[in-house]
Amino acid sequence: MKATLNMQVSAHHGSCSVGGMFINETFLNGKVIKVNAKSIRVELSEEICTCNGKEKSRRAINQTETFRFWKTLSDGKDAFIAYIGCYSYIIRL
Repeated sequence: MKATLNMQVSAHHGSCSVGGMFINETFLNGKVIKVNAKSIRVELSEEICTCNGKEKSRRAINQTETFRFWKTLSDGKDAFIAYIGCYSYIIRL
């Protein structure tokens, strides 16, 4: 799927993987505001933190980040990556 304007997306960061399941995860929800050939700009509006699959916190954020094209996955989806703070977040489209 290709990115389009106003498309709702979710960026993901996970740590402490145990058997394919992440212990700590962070999801950033937002919408695409600009599409370029090799990058997308996303207006982030919400951050959700989970631990062992249970929601720990949810907060509103107002942040714009650029995600650059990383690679095409084996299932045909495109992956975009951004480094926010010291963590990498991935969007799969």
